[in-house]
Amino acid sequence: MNDTKKIAFISCVNDEEMYAECVRYLRHLEIPQGVSAELVPVRGAPSMAAGYEAARRASSARCKVYLHQDVLLTERNIVARLLEIFRKDPGIGVVGFAGCRRLPVDGVWWNARECYGTVWQVRYPELMERVEYRPVPEQGVEVEALDGMFLATQADVPWREDVFTGWHFYDMSAAMEHRRRGMRLMIPHFEKPPCIHETGCKWLDDAWEAAQQVFLAECGKELAQD
Repeated sequence: MNDTKKIAFISCVNDEEMYAECVRYLRHLEIPQGVSAELVPVRGAPSMAAGYEAARRASSARCKVYLHQDVLLTERNIVARLLEIFRKDPGIGVVGFAGCRRLPVDGVWWNARECYGTVWQVRYPELMERVEYRPVPEQGVEVEALDGMFLATQADVPWREDVFTGWHFYDMSAAMEHRRRGMRLMIPHFEKPPCIHETGCKWLDDAWEAAQQVFLAECGKELAQD
């Protein structure tokens, strides 16, 4: 049985300097009394899904946060927020910072009609911009898909390492696997962006397009058709 008084922060790591900065922010989070937090870095993973699956099996924490190594959490009370959300509603499977109400037929969440959430994003040194979609209402918003930069779970749903063998669309797969089990996804309301995402200059490449086709073959029939 998983430990309900424990939270794990899981990251696939291939840049030690970047991960060290991520950890510095994690160590400044407010941890509620009686709750323990653990860091679970995964090094040398063959894919994001494989790395996350190995960490899922290794950690006894009920609440697991799957976090990109380039995400800096600025919402200091995020742990209490997550535990309270999960306590109040066992049907919520995943909490994230950005996503879409309905996942479109191409499987790309940011192409949806209704996208929600806001984060600080750093693409170039010395340049930080606020990326903001539709504002999230006070009660939060339920969505069909969440961006993989931050995914907090309360149920141990396996990552599909057998299907997603690279570094893309593992997050869309996670959304579908939770929904297939009757669980819901949501984005909470934050007064200000809850994190800084140091994305750098990244472009969609052939590997991304190949993963998209894998996702559509696996889940395409379940996507919104309107």
